[in-house]
Amino acid sequence: MSDYTFNEKRSVSIGDAERFTAALYEAAGMGREDAETVAKNLVEADARGVYSHGIQRNSLYIKRFEKGGTSPTGRPFVEREFAATAVVNGDNAMGMVVCEYAMNKAIELGKKYGTGAVAITGSNHFGTCAHYIQQAVDAGMIGFVYTINCGNIMAPWGGVDRVLGNNPFGMGVPCRKHADVIMDMATSIVARGKIVVARKTHTPIPADWAIDTEGRPTTDADKAYWGCVQPFAGYKGYNLTFMNAVVSAILTNSSFGDKLPDLYEDPDKVQNSAHLFFVIDINAIDDVEAFKDRMDETIDFIKNGKKAVGFDEIFVPGEIEANCQKKAREEGIVYPVEILDENNALAEKYGLPAELRL
Repeated sequence: MSDYTFNEKRSVSIGDAERFTAALYEAAGMGREDAETVAKNLVEADARGVYSHGIQRNSLYIKRFEKGGTSPTGRPFVEREFAATAVVNGDNAMGMVVCEYAMNKAIELGKKYGTGAVAITGSNHFGTCAHYIQQAVDAGMIGFVYTINCGNIMAPWGGVDRVLGNNPFGMGVPCRKHADVIMDMATSIVARGKIVVARKTHTPIPADWAIDTEGRPTTDADKAYWGCVQPFAGYKGYNLTFMNAVVSAILTNSSFGDKLPDLYEDPDKVQNSAHLFFVIDINAIDDVEAFKDRMDETIDFIKNGKKAVGFDEIFVPGEIEANCQKKAREEGIVYPVEILDENNALAEKYGLPAELRL
């Protein structure tokens, strides 16, 4: 990771990380299939270098099981359907379980109508947008994902109170020879999870990531955790986080504002988190294989341009993460020891055998 460094680290294979994580969630009360869904999602984030959304969240998610905020056995279902749209009720299940189900529904609608839109309510934090976008891309579709953050961590432009999330969004398209283009971004300069990782590993953060409770920029991850994340591009990032909340939470009458419990600090409270998934079947507009060829040409055109001083390569959205994932498949995921120690303590608590531990 380029955003911060780990003092001590250790490599773990993707397979070992997935087996450990699935076993941990199964021991905590999930069915095997759901536990494997969650494990694949979280370990994929780590493999892509997005440690903020990987297994460092296990202690948080399982605490929510223990305190009753999230149901380990919830079953998502279609609550309402009309033409190319549907509403999925997550039944307070893990967000990963809810949203794989919801994106599969969006893809089903997209294949039938050319487009599909699924609004989701009754959900929880779902990991990365990229995971669900990849589902759509693998089906030959353009995928769009919007979500409300599971806690208020951003002030509105011109304000100081934490009343908004850094509500992420993303989109992606398939390619042929190049890695699929997957954009996944929060509306803050960085995801709050990166501040959480820095807090756990006792490392400083860049001064533009967050402000403390007095509104001052800080490099102290603990002060940043209790303060506010900063929107990217000033008021433009604020505008996006506001509208992303509208199309996810407000549209579905889900939790927003002072009705939204904090993911970290209120583990006993139901989140009723919300998302919006939208897909376009490329074959409804033009041949998907021809589109992939055009995407490859587009990427070549961008990457072959003149590089600025200090840059060796031009990247397109998601390329750095795809490169990281390729390396992780070959060499394993490099974890900070603090995250491995935290997970092994959970494993001991839930009685996982020694051979499964990280």
